[in-house]
Amino acid sequence: MVDYSATSFKFDFSQWNFPEERIWLHKSSAEITWKICTFIPVIAFGLYGNFIMIYLIATNRSLRTPTNLIIANMAMADFLTLLICPAMFMVNDFYQNYQLGCVGCKMEGFLVVIFLITAVLNLSVVSYDRLTAIVLPRETRLTFTAAKIVILCTWILGVLFASPLALYRSYRVRIWKNFTEIYCKENTSILPKYWYVLITILVWLPLGIMLICYIAIFYKLDRYEKRVLSREHPLTVSYKRSVAKTLFIVVVVFLVLRLPFTILIVLREKYYTTDSTVNSGMQLFWYFSQYLMFFNAAVNPMIYGFNNENFRRAYAQIWCVKRWKATAKVKEETNPNGSHYCCYCAFMKKQKVKETTQEVTTTAKASIGTSSNQHIEGDGFI
Repeated sequence: MVDYSATSFKFDFSQWNFPEERIWLHKSSAEITWKICTFIPVIAFGLYGNFIMIYLIATNRSLRTPTNLIIANMAMADFLTLLICPAMFMVNDFYQNYQLGCVGCKMEGFLVVIFLITAVLNLSVVSYDRLTAIVLPRETRLTFTAAKIVILCTWILGVLFASPLALYRSYRVRIWKNFTEIYCKENTSILPKYWYVLITILVWLPLGIMLICYIAIFYKLDRYEKRVLSREHPLTVSYKRSVAKTLFIVVVVFLVLRLPFTILIVLREKYYTTDSTVNSGMQLFWYFSQYLMFFNAAVNPMIYGFNNENFRRAYAQIWCVKRWKATAKVKEETNPNGSHYCCYCAFMKKQKVKETTQEVTTTAKASIGTSSNQHIEGDGFI
């Protein structure tokens, strides 16, 4: 196979025909439709969830803790990811020729990686903060000043790590006899190797930090469980199980949604170093691996925000939510024997029962901490 990209400035391609079997210009209407239909719910859900997270922290003094400032910064990165990146990704996927122009070629991957790296760096900080809150309660906790410094550093590091994707990509136009080819070219001697650095930062580094922190947290809670059993406080044992369930969900969701992207980078290296042609299966895997990364940004508010009772209480106080709840209550009172079922009301009733149990649990946990001159702090997403 001739490496046309390496010789594009040495030969006049206008004397050759572009292979007609490879001309498709844009995907079929059916494929475009189902891809848009799978993206729109994720984008809408993610934008709403991340916006609500930022809004609640900004407008509620009780939620403006150093840890929640980090979570708000992560929500901002996820919000920008879902606002900008899926549209660019879908345009590139739908058309054969590159549609975003010279500026888009430089900025596309650059912006995506800035937002993703900023989000995972904040996620790593949150994991470490949970470690100090539960396992090392006597250590110095994160302060507002430190949180602001961390937020600034995450964006600076995001820009630095993403900069090669702007420096080593170039916009190309290649004129064939029967076709004008427009594409965004990566430096194949640098960027394929650099992607391994990025997946280490985007996947393996935060995953390693989460595993270390959460194993230490679980070990600490396991020691408390033994004390609880000896003092016959079974509710605190259920608290430990609830925390274990939350930590399990955090790690598994992160791993499942980001592991395909890691595999994709390895496969990209294969196609760069061999004469293999990208087949339809690889194109489909490319789409879903990117889709899962965006889906991760959409579900983060549920994992790191609404999994916390303080966020749920603040959310319930938003005027539109209160109005929705009041309307549902009126309908229920006017038609008590009807078949109407309100999902929101059922969810809130379930959460009230859960919160009542957690309050009793926290009381039992605090009594144990007092008797042993130790304590476990419970703020944050756990």
